Amino acid sequence: MNIEPPITYAEFRSLFEHLDRISATGYQCNHTFTQTTRFLMSCGVGVEPMLVWLGENGAGCDCEVMFNVAQQWDEKVGYVPEE
Repeated sequence: MNIEPPITYAEFRSLFEHLDRISATGYQCNHTFTQTTRFLMSCGVGVEPMLVWLGENGAGCDCEVMFNVAQQWDEKVGYVPEE
């Protein structure tokens, strides 16, 4: 699916950056949206619409946001993974 996300591109880029930083600390995905939900809540954006959107775009948990969704949206939102 390629409809626009329910958050701004800047917020979306920040979500990718947040999940990237968390994974660098040794975080092991528990196959939920724990970190994504925390991030969205901290931004004050609608959590449920974004989780639905992520599910429709190939993500069922935090790691799938990075493995499935980031690959489709990284360039569009200006996300550059740290190496």
